[in-house]
Amino acid sequence: MALRLALAGLILLSAPATAYANLIWPVLFVEMRLLTIPVIAAGLLIESLMLRFGFGMSWLRSVLLAVTANAFSAALGAFLIPLAGIVWEIFPSLLIRPFVRGTFNPITWAGTFALAVAITASLEVLCLRFAFKTPWSRRRWQLWLGANAVTVALACVGLFFGPKDIQGYYPWLFG
Repeated sequence: MALRLALAGLILLSAPATAYANLIWPVLFVEMRLLTIPVIAAGLLIESLMLRFGFGMSWLRSVLLAVTANAFSAALGAFLIPLAGIVWEIFPSLLIRPFVRGTFNPITWAGTFALAVAITASLEVLCLRFAFKTPWSRRRWQLWLGANAVTVALACVGLFFGPKDIQGYYPWLFG
C-alpha cells in the first residue's frame, strides 16, 4: 500500500504544472489575473481598509481577516470561478447567442465580472462570518460586494491595459 502511494505521489509530482485547454472563456483570463501579485496586493489593501473603517476593526485584526478570507477565497475560487464560467457557457450563453457572436462579447464579459464578484465576495463572507464570527448586515454585505467589485475590476482592467511584453517572463506577476 505504501509503495502504491509513493508511486502515485511520484506520478503526480512528474505531471506538468501547467494545464492547457482547447477552449478559452473570458472567465479563465479573469481568473489568471485575479491570482497575480498586483491584484492580490490591491485586494488585500482594499479589504483591509474596508474592515478597518467600514467594520470598525483594529488594523491588526483587519489585515489578519483580509489575508485569511482572501486565502480561503483563492483556494476555493480557483475552482469555482472557472466552473461558473463553464456553467455560463452552457446556459446564459445559449440565450444571448442569437444576439451576439463569439465568446468574447460584452455580455459575457459583464457576466464574468458579476460571477467573479459574487463568488469571491460570498466565499470571503462565509469565512469571515463562520470562522471569525463577524456580524453581518445588509450594509456590510453591500460594502463587501463593493470592495470585491473594485478588486475584480482591477483584474479585468489589467487584462486590457496590463504590460504585454514581459508576461512571458513573469507570468506569476502579470498573469
